[in-house]
Amino acid sequence: MIKLPIIGLILMLTNCLHGQPVPDSIALSSFIPAEQNVIRNEVHLDVFFEKLYQLKKSGEGWVNIVHLGDSHIQADFLTAVVRSKLQREFGNAGRGLIVPGKVAGTNEPLNIRTSSADNWSSKRMIYVKQPLPIGIGGITINTEQTGAKINIRMNDPFNQYRFNKVAVFFQYDPASFNLSVQDSLSNELGMIMPSKLDSGTYFSTVTLPELYNQISIQTVKASETQRFATLFGVSFENGQSGILYHAIGVNGAKYSHYNAAKLFAQQTRALQPDLFIISLGTNESVDHPYLDRNLYQHVTQLVESLSAQNPAASFILVSPPDAFLKKVKPNPGIEQVRNEIIRYAVENGHGFWDMFKVNGGKDSAGDWRLRGFLRPDGIHFSKEGYAYQGNLLFEAIMKSYNKYVSGRYP
Repeated sequence: MIKLPIIGLILMLTNCLHGQPVPDSIALSSFIPAEQNVIRNEVHLDVFFEKLYQLKKSGEGWVNIVHLGDSHIQADFLTAVVRSKLQREFGNAGRGLIVPGKVAGTNEPLNIRTSSADNWSSKRMIYVKQPLPIGIGGITINTEQTGAKINIRMNDPFNQYRFNKVAVFFQYDPASFNLSVQDSLSNELGMIMPSKLDSGTYFSTVTLPELYNQISIQTVKASETQRFATLFGVSFENGQSGILYHAIGVNGAKYSHYNAAKLFAQQTRALQPDLFIISLGTNESVDHPYLDRNLYQHVTQLVESLSAQNPAASFILVSPPDAFLKKVKPNPGIEQVRNEIIRYAVENGHGFWDMFKVNGGKDSAGDWRLRGFLRPDGIHFSKEGYAYQGNLLFEAIMKSYNKYVSGRYP
């Protein structure tokens, strides 16, 4: 059974979600046995840890992390904690990639706000047969309306994610509208012309004259051939050295959905990732007892496609935590999926974080529900539960990093 001091922990994690750092005096290992909360196969992360060390030592440069997942990641509760704590340790290079979730008709992280008064259609990667292509964000928005505008604001009371560099991912096509990047007063800060860019990039960067906490992106029809705009995501940087932690999550996503996304792996190259963290498997497990027999192949395909585009990147595969099936029944599919993911990581030389075991293992979902950290559906956790898990992941990464540094630089 997991022993969690509830009142103090809730207060601690709620503060964290609103931008306040978790006090270092609170040892998470007092709740979860320290020997369980580790990155396994950590030797395969030496290149990543060396780059972290050089960043820490010199205070110069960037380390880029891309964290993929499903609904557990889309809301950014878990990843916001990992991002914040890594940036506090190694430097804050910006908010990283976002998708305009509200404009797409779905949820988005608490630390951003997007809106539009115009007409946009959308597609999540789980709807494979719908016609819109899927790119870096896993969610695509499209409009045929000239002058359509998206407003993006950092919902950040401490101004830690102001930015002066904006990378826009879009559909390359001579029929695509130009995109005007504007400040809050509609003054143009830069223009993106998709028809004039190389088809292998699908993104363009605009450097801003100063730091901003909000911008707008507006479609501009510059010729009669231009008919639409298709956007895949926007990344924000601040020009400072440090960590960029891109969280990409889509409600309902599986490994197979990422593999079916036409432009996804290709566009990750633009983020220059040093590390991929892949948190998938929960949605595969929901199909129990009819689990996909090709799961191992799906994991293989995703990792290999990402490696082909980013040969220097390391990987941490995350097993899904215990959950219920149909709200109340134990789900044996979770452990079966977990075993396949770990088997792939071991056989192919990748790091992995066994979240299933760290969370308490088989039947631990009942303990999390009893303490209010699991939502009524038996699958999703509360904000505080996700924040707790984010702290555990940060702690596991730092253990392995410190072990690497002490061994490499005694």
